[in-house]
Amino acid sequence: MSTTIEIIDPGLLSTVQDLGRHRVAALGVSPSGASDWLSARCANRLLGNPHNAALVETTLTGIRFAPRHTTMIAITGADAPVSIAGAQRPTWQALRVRAGVEVKIGHAQRGVRCYVAFHGGIDVPLVLGSASTDVMGGFGGAGRALATGDTLALAQVERELPDDERAIPASARPFWRQPAVLRVLPGPHFARCAPHEIETLCGQAYSVSARSNRQGARLEGVALRNVGGFDVLSSGVTAGCVQLTSDGLPIVLLAEHQTTGGYAVPFVVIAADVPDAAQLRPGDSVRFSRVTLADASAALTEKTQALREEFDEPAAAR
Repeated sequence: MSTTIEIIDPGLLSTVQDLGRHRVAALGVSPSGASDWLSARCANRLLGNPHNAALVETTLTGIRFAPRHTTMIAITGADAPVSIAGAQRPTWQALRVRAGVEVKIGHAQRGVRCYVAFHGGIDVPLVLGSASTDVMGGFGGAGRALATGDTLALAQVERELPDDERAIPASARPFWRQPAVLRVLPGPHFARCAPHEIETLCGQAYSVSARSNRQGARLEGVALRNVGGFDVLSSGVTAGCVQLTSDGLPIVLLAEHQTTGGYAVPFVVIAADVPDAAQLRPGDSVRFSRVTLADASAALTEKTQALREEFDEPAAAR
C-alpha cells in the first residue's frame, strides 16, 4: 500500500512541481517546474530521491498536511517555522513523520517559497514528461493548485525509510540578503539600451511588486524612457531573462514564463541567481550587477555546493 498525504490547509498557493518540462517551447508550453530549482533539488537529495522527483512548492503562507502512513520528509527553501505534532523542527534536514501527525509550515520570514519533498516522491501522472503544475494552463500535477481535502499518493520504493535525519550544512544553504543583488550577463537586446540606460538599470534599487507571481518578478522604480520604445520582434525567452516592458520597468522571468516575448531583454540573470530571484518577496529591494561569463560559471559551482558535499552527521550523533 502506498503512502498518501492529506492536505489540511494548502496556504496561499501550493502546487506539485518537479524540475519542469523540457523541449516543449515549440508547442507554446511553459517549462513550469520549481521556481527555486536549487532548494527543490536539495530537498530531494536529503531523502535519497531522484533529483527530479515531484514535491510540493508553497508560497508565503506555508501549508498544513498529514501523512496517513509513517514517512520521511525534507523542507527547504524560504525560512519559515516548521512544527510536527506541535513541536518545532528544523528545515534543510530529513525528518521522520508518524502516521496521522500534522505537519505545519508557517509564514515565510525570509524568502517566498518552501519545498516539501517526501520519501519516494509524489506519484502523479506525467504531462509532456513532467509532474509539474502549470498554474496558468491548468494542467500537470494535481491539475491545479492544491486544495483542502486533497490527497497525494507517494511513489512506492523498495528501499526502507532511512534511520538518520541527515542535514545540509548551514554553510551550504542559501541566504537571501537585503538588498538582494542579481548578477546579470548581457542579453540579446543589450545594444538596444543607451549607456546611460544601462547605468540606470544597474545603478538603482528596484522594489519587488506585489503583482509578482510564478511567471515573473515585477520590479518597480525609476522607469526608463527610450525614444524607440522597448518593443521588439517576439523571440524565445527563458527563466532569468530581464524584460523591459513598455512602461520602462523590468520583469525577471521565472519558471512559469511565457515561451516568447516582445519586450527587449537587455540582461539575463545568471543561472546561479535565478533561485534567488524566485525567493524575492513583495517589497524587497533588488539591484542588478553585471558580471563576466567566467564569474557566472564560478558562481554556479559555488551555489551547487550543497548538491556535491557530503551531508552532516545524523542529528542524533551531533
